[in-house]
Amino acid sequence: MSTEARERLQEWGRTPGAVALLTDIDGTLAPIVPTPDAAEVSGELRGLLRRLSGSCRVVAGISGRAAVDAFRLVGLEEIVYYGNHGFEILRGGEVEVVPEAAPYEEKVEELQRRAREELGPLGAFIEEKGITVSVHYRNVPPEVGERCKEFVEHEGERLGLRITVGRGVVEARPPIRADKGTAVRKIVKEYKPEKALFIGDDTTDLDAFRELEKLREEGTLKETLRVGVKSDEGPPEIVSEADLVVNGVEGVEEVLRVLADGS
Repeated sequence: MSTEARERLQEWGRTPGAVALLTDIDGTLAPIVPTPDAAEVSGELRGLLRRLSGSCRVVAGISGRAAVDAFRLVGLEEIVYYGNHGFEILRGGEVEVVPEAAPYEEKVEELQRRAREELGPLGAFIEEKGITVSVHYRNVPPEVGERCKEFVEHEGERLGLRITVGRGVVEARPPIRADKGTAVRKIVKEYKPEKALFIGDDTTDLDAFRELEKLREEGTLKETLRVGVKSDEGPPEIVSEADLVVNGVEGVEEVLRVLADGS
């Protein structure tokens, strides 16, 4: 981490009550692993998040996982969880779902069923998340991975769903505006921080990066910080659009530690 970046984080850490700490989970707080169920957040990172939740205006995990699954992975009741890229909010033990998504539930279920039948036998992992479904192809040969993407794209188009592709995963979701960018805007509107940072590593995190920039340009936020987690699989924009680039979960831990210590 550069001296300039460290000093900026230290400055933010001295006035944490003005700061919203927003972060992706897989690939940032937890290393990318062959299947989502095997992911883990370290005790050290969990401790830093707990400390920051007691001082920052808000700490929120914004994940492609279902909100309850994001909570299971991080294991902290003190923070807010936006699941399914913003379709769900979990806080105080209650899950809220974006009402506009409800009409697409049956279509998502149909794609889930078809994916289990067609792609499950090929070795793909079908992650059923309620209002969205993800097909993970990290552990299959490249040609099978291409088959997974083509299948989900074709079926998603037929059913009128929106398709996104990430690091070894393709996802289908309702075609309404609910993404990590809309989640960031909702959090800023509700908690009214002066400063906000977002940590991300993959394509869907770019929505959050770009929304932060809009919020700063329109004057809703005084300062923003986009932290990109560099990887061999991530999109180049994660690096090119970031204000600060770190390597892996270890780099994220350093960011959180400097912010928590404030010195």
